[in-house]
Amino acid sequence: MAAGQGLAELRSEVPHVKRPPSETIRERIWWTTQPMEDPERRDHLIDVIDWIGWDKLLFATDYPHWDYDDPSRALPAGVSDANREAFYLGNARKLYGLS
Repeated sequence: MAAGQGLAELRSEVPHVKRPPSETIRERIWWTTQPMEDPERRDHLIDVIDWIGWDKLLFATDYPHWDYDDPSRALPAGVSDANREAFYLGNARKLYGLS
């Protein structure tokens, strides 16, 4: 956004957009973990996942490549059992209609 340009002024450039793009992304896009890049602080990874939404994150290993994500180390400590189950199984079942 250019300096001094408000959101109302931008609305005139994209009048067909009825919802914020972030809503469309949350509704239609699923994310996978491969490759999982670890930030300097592991708690930042939880922050990013919280922003994406635990319900839109799928485990992807990329096995048998040498740099695959080991399932036992893919998530940092402290993740709830419900989020862990959704990440490894529940979200994929939901996405593919297997629930």
